Amino acid sequence: MKTPPPAHAKAERMAHWRRYLDDHDSRFNYPEVHRSMCRLISQDMLNEQIISAAEKFELDEIADAAYWHAVETLIDCEPDFMPSGFYDLVARDGSPSIGRLSGSIYYPAGSSDYAAQVIGERGSRRLVFRMTGDAWKMDGMTITTPDGRAHDLVITGQRINGIEYTNIDDPDVYRALADSATLALENHHFETYRRARPLLLAAAFKKCPECLDQFAAREDCKACAGRGFVVRGGPGSTV
Repeated sequence: MKTPPPAHAKAERMAHWRRYLDDHDSRFNYPEVHRSMCRLISQDMLNEQIISAAEKFELDEIADAAYWHAVETLIDCEPDFMPSGFYDLVARDGSPSIGRLSGSIYYPAGSSDYAAQVIGERGSRRLVFRMTGDAWKMDGMTITTPDGRAHDLVITGQRINGIEYTNIDDPDVYRALADSATLALENHHFETYRRARPLLLAAAFKKCPECLDQFAAREDCKACAGRGFVVRGGPGSTV
């Protein structure tokens, strides 16, 4: 029979699990990964007989609660830059698109050769060119070129588990997905919500900011015409 590890070993491993659980950036930037990692750490501790099955269950319950808190907080936030996403760089002044991002890699318009990469450091991002080392400022979902022109990142799809998906731009499909995700969130059904959440983040629509897709309020809502959602980019947008 395997001898249980000493008490100080358990304290160290539990402290490691707690540090990962309390990693705010990981939990809010990658909620599904954060939950999975917490569970992997607890599974390793169980396999090594550092904790009991009952203790693992308690740790997993805490990790699940942290996950649901994170996604419920994020649900009405505008999505941040996603390294798994595909984006067009759309000029605010109406000029033609200057290029696209495939994940963090930038391809100029009309070129299949990558020219730059999104680099993140100390909570900020910039687009750094591989040949010259020049850097374009990146503020949230906007890239500003050296001439001062602003270009918004407009998501066109994303890669999920190695499969590429185009963004959902059909109102009926979005409505069905949003309803499914809402039900999964209310019932804490992880697998359903895990699959729906990235698709919602990349969709061409978002919850109506006026009626908040509340059944009682959306029927007479002028902002979304009773649909409960609007085109991403501003209230009152239509399809």
